Amino acid sequence: MQPRYLILFLVLLLGNHALSQGTKQSYFSAFQEQSAMLSGKKPISFKRSVFLTENAFYGDKLNYQSFCRDISNISVQLRAMINQRGIAKYKTAGNWAAFTFMTDTIAANNFKPFTYDFDDFTGSKDWSKQFVTKLLKTHSGNCHSLPFLYKILCEEIGTKAYLALAPNHVYIKHQDEKGQWTNVELTNPGFPRDQWIIKEMAITVEAIRKNIYMMPLTQKESVAMAMFDLACGYKSYYGYDRFVLYTASTALRYYPKCVPLVQLKANCLLSMIQSEKKKSRPDTAVILADIAMHKRMMASVNELGYKDMPIELYKEWVESVEKEKQKRNLNKNAKN
Repeated sequence: MQPRYLILFLVLLLGNHALSQGTKQSYFSAFQEQSAMLSGKKPISFKRSVFLTENAFYGDKLNYQSFCRDISNISVQLRAMINQRGIAKYKTAGNWAAFTFMTDTIAANNFKPFTYDFDDFTGSKDWSKQFVTKLLKTHSGNCHSLPFLYKILCEEIGTKAYLALAPNHVYIKHQDEKGQWTNVELTNPGFPRDQWIIKEMAITVEAIRKNIYMMPLTQKESVAMAMFDLACGYKSYYGYDRFVLYTASTALRYYPKCVPLVQLKANCLLSMIQSEKKKSRPDTAVILADIAMHKRMMASVNELGYKDMPIELYKEWVESVEKEKQKRNLNKNAKN
């Protein structure tokens, strides 16, 4: 779709008055730039894409130069850590530095590692709980912002790091010195084996066979995840509408096996169907078209082999791992 037609199309989706509202205009602008990255019209930058999503939520109140400066300042520390260790020749030196900086209590991070924030960890009450900018400010985040920051930091110093999904969860994968894949967990710092993730996250054999979980995401798929966040942030303000639908549909073109995107689109359609039915003069053609699309999306979810992991179960998992970590620390201190 040509840029001028895309602009006209989204103006119609948002309504004639939409672009006069600061935050909606911010979302529209962020979507345009992320779309340009996905279509190849602009270079892909995960850091920039994440910033666009978070800046839209705040109505263009964030400063990209400040965001880049915060990341750059940390990257200076990471390079210094690598040089002090004398490990610059290893391709995973950056992975070690980013992990150590984020999880250990060291001088480089002012003895304040990045920890898990158990308060509204899904962002259901406040979507900004998912943000990297919030994590940088408070040093507390969740399974969303922690791996996002790790990936951004690694890329800042020229190291490879890939996002990977599990039910209701995001973690990191990278290749070790021998080229074997390593899992990196930032929620409760560690390097879990695939078998452990499968068991603890209740991942089905079918889901693994269809490669919807535990696969390293490409750069475009990672930007599609940032676009998913963009749609979710918009929804938290304005609810489901055609903008959410179009954003999810666009992201799915580049990441068709993304269950969160499929679910977002399905939920959006269901909400729009219900809203149209409540109108005094509902448009039957629109309702039938949206119902047909919703059926296709639900069929897609089933085809991917998705099985839900309840949020309550995920919370129990996070808390159990945290308790185990604290127990190990107590035992370690007792021995010392």
